[in-house]
Amino acid sequence: MTKKNYWIKKKGKKGEIIWRKGRAQGLEGAKGRIGNISEQIKELLKKKKKIKILEVGTGFGRALLELKQIYGERIEVTGTNYEKEWNQKLTNEYSLDQGFQKREIPKVITNVDAGKKLPFKKDAFDFIFCQATMQYILDRSLFIEEVNRLLTKEGLAVLELQEIRKDHPPEYYNLFEIWNDTKQINVLSYLKKFKNIKIKKSRGRYWHYLIMKKVKKLDLKLKLNAVIDVEAISEKFWGSKLVYMLK
Repeated sequence: MTKKNYWIKKKGKKGEIIWRKGRAQGLEGAKGRIGNISEQIKELLKKKKKIKILEVGTGFGRALLELKQIYGERIEVTGTNYEKEWNQKLTNEYSLDQGFQKREIPKVITNVDAGKKLPFKKDAFDFIFCQATMQYILDRSLFIEEVNRLLTKEGLAVLELQEIRKDHPPEYYNLFEIWNDTKQINVLSYLKKFKNIKIKKSRGRYWHYLIMKKVKKLDLKLKLNAVIDVEAISEKFWGSKLVYMLK
């Protein structure tokens, strides 16, 4: 995938740090993308005294920081980023600059390619969420299966699907396609067939998000056939288009 000029921070006229807004998705921003995850965590905490939370594509880690402010020691939070520069040191700097406490800073693991096997043991997390990231993951079927592997028995995952970009040309509208020989299958209809997956519309956007419960083994029965880097075609485009075939 080509790398756009993603600046991290700048200095304002008064010497203050201006942080890249798009990588500082907090809980309020998450509501439009994946709903009220704080309420879902609250429900999980009715069943367990303490839960472990993972955010894939955490950016600066703002959502995790805000969750830690709300729930304190009742949650253990971890975030992953693909880029090595979006590391623990950067998260620490951002957190303290934004007025968070040291005890609220999440653990951040870098160089994590979410399109491959994730570097955690099975049943490791009670709650997993992913926002503003799925369009960059280069094997989304595997990612969804991996999230299921990482969930505890009563765990829950909320994943922004970003399956379509209407600001792209028609041939690149769909960023997640499924084909059965020469027949294209609707992605949402296909995923709905799995009993542990529910699909909801992202608020104010034209794509959807998944709410997923744990099953013993999740096999989406999809084989990755093609990856098209749409950002290499134009800097105005986002992410990659993945084409799957039914196994």
